Amino acid sequence: MAGTDQILVRTGKARDEIEDLGHSVAALIRQVRRIARLSARSMLLWSAVFALTTTFVALASPASAEPVSTWLCRPGQAGDPCGGGSGAPIDCFYVYPTASLQQSTNANFDASPELRAVASTQAGPFGVNCNVWAPVYRQVTVRALFNGTAQERSAGSDLAYQDVERAWDDYLTHHNNGRGVVLLGHSQGSAMLRILIRNRIEGKPVQSQLVSALLIGNNILVPKGATVGGDFSSVPACTDQAQTGCVIAYESFSETPPPDTRFGLSPQVPGGSAIRGDLPFGPEYEVLCTNPASLRDNDDAPIHGIVEGREVDRFRARCTGGDGPHVLMVEGPGAELLPTLPNKTWGLHLLDINLAQRDLVNLVGTQSAAYRR
Repeated sequence: MAGTDQILVRTGKARDEIEDLGHSVAALIRQVRRIARLSARSMLLWSAVFALTTTFVALASPASAEPVSTWLCRPGQAGDPCGGGSGAPIDCFYVYPTASLQQSTNANFDASPELRAVASTQAGPFGVNCNVWAPVYRQVTVRALFNGTAQERSAGSDLAYQDVERAWDDYLTHHNNGRGVVLLGHSQGSAMLRILIRNRIEGKPVQSQLVSALLIGNNILVPKGATVGGDFSSVPACTDQAQTGCVIAYESFSETPPPDTRFGLSPQVPGGSAIRGDLPFGPEYEVLCTNPASLRDNDDAPIHGIVEGREVDRFRARCTGGDGPHVLMVEGPGAELLPTLPNKTWGLHLLDINLAQRDLVNLVGTQSAAYRR
């Protein structure tokens, strides 16, 4: 009977683990599907009202609105999607990813529901370790990302960056009060912060206040085999949990990226603009990948995520290297079920932060303590 009891116990544990895994994967899939439904609804709406909105945008484009500093998240703010906490010893300056469902090339300054939702999901958990500041900026919208021309997106990115830079200056002048700050971004938000570091932080006194930069879901470049150079001349990759003034960057995939992947490869043509500056490119660079769960060795390690308030710890991750794309490869039971949207060239882009969010939140806490020593 003892042997039978042991078998029943092990069987019960295995069943519980399978059910737990199912809940974790299901939660991840639900989150991606919500984002996908918002994007799909946006595309359908655009198709239906194209003629009307073209006329309206020509008459009342948000680009012509008077720029103001509007805060999506700020400490002490009522109903703040990032929690509104104000008691942490450092700040986080968060720039959200492409989320606006407005039908123009650039969004306006409305703190719309989709912005609040993504800020709550991505930045909210960091509130235990930092006071979150997040400006509303006239980002390039979902519509323009998929349906706009290259020229529209470039001009739109210039406008978006000017808003982020203006908000950063406002934050430093009126709200920072000498505290250390973590830069936190994803996708388009990371692209904005990438330029901000180059234009407004490196080589300036405020660089001494940089606790770290979490630039997730955007290609950050370094010379091949190096941890500094390329995009940033003096902000290196983080290689230790207690290191400060450094950058974390990765793009997540659950299978080998296709040849036309959007992430993991150095661009072979120049990018940037007169406003955003010239960005590095060419075969002498590679995309930085830092595994937040294994900074020192950048090796295979368990990652710990947060989805819908639930801890997810069923996956492992490793940074790929060599001549192929440099990405964070997510593996483990159920990883193959994670949706790649809008297609395989994006990998697990919509889940980049969530998959390792507990690791990232804990890392900010460790770096905060190191910065204040």
